[in-house]
Amino acid sequence: MKPTWQTDGETWFLLPPQPRAVIHFLGGAFVGSAPQFFYSRLLEELARMGMAVVATAYATDLDHAQIAFKAARSLHRSLQSKGLMDLPLFGLGHSLGGKLQILSCLALPSLGSQRRGNIFLAYSNAGLERALPLLQVLVQAWPQQQLSDLWRMWMGSSSPPVNLWLEFEPSPAETNRLIEERYPVRNNLLVEFQQDDIDDIPLLYQQLSRKYGEHTEWQRLEGDHLTPLGFSYPFLVGQEFSPVDALAQLLYQNLLAPNYLLIQRIKAWLSAQLA
Repeated sequence: MKPTWQTDGETWFLLPPQPRAVIHFLGGAFVGSAPQFFYSRLLEELARMGMAVVATAYATDLDHAQIAFKAARSLHRSLQSKGLMDLPLFGLGHSLGGKLQILSCLALPSLGSQRRGNIFLAYSNAGLERALPLLQVLVQAWPQQQLSDLWRMWMGSSSPPVNLWLEFEPSPAETNRLIEERYPVRNNLLVEFQQDDIDDIPLLYQQLSRKYGEHTEWQRLEGDHLTPLGFSYPFLVGQEFSPVDALAQLLYQNLLAPNYLLIQRIKAWLSAQLA
């Protein structure tokens, strides 16, 4: 049976009848605003294995620390309101969502130290210059008012932050320092994709393996930076399931084969942590 999404307006939930544990999910930049849509296949499969999914939607901004604080606060409220406080807690983040998971562990230390483990998919700690080169060009070439109009169209806010042409908060260097000095989660799964040349998984592995040794696992899978994205299985087998439907289903499965393998690896790691 396909899990049913619920929402309180800012958080999306998949709640199996008797959950084994909780997965807190944060998606990548921009797509993280609708996790129930862009990551439905991954998250619904985790719910089917008995995980309560708490997916925090967020608007992309340059103040990553503030996004992470709001996500941590929202998670705490959700755990209380849904009666999930006593279950094992795992974090799952894709791209920028991985950095936000790290920062959210620090934003509410009591909740961060409670985590059984974190999973990082195509983790990114890119600086503004590497992450958003187009905006760098616009800053130099466009009048301020036109840039503000473009920012409003993309981000839904009235004006770009003052530090648009400077750096994310915290910066990559500051984030690395925070990981080295304060990151509290011992068990970590890092997933890198073979066709992804924009992630920061190797450096994160070095940092976490120095802190926690054999508790840090690094897997390199087929796929690219967008492999974690995937929609729910759309084909229903019924009395009118035609050869065309069968062909479409086969093509769909082949296109999402790396996504399927990723899901199986995540489920296996979670099962081992809960054994």
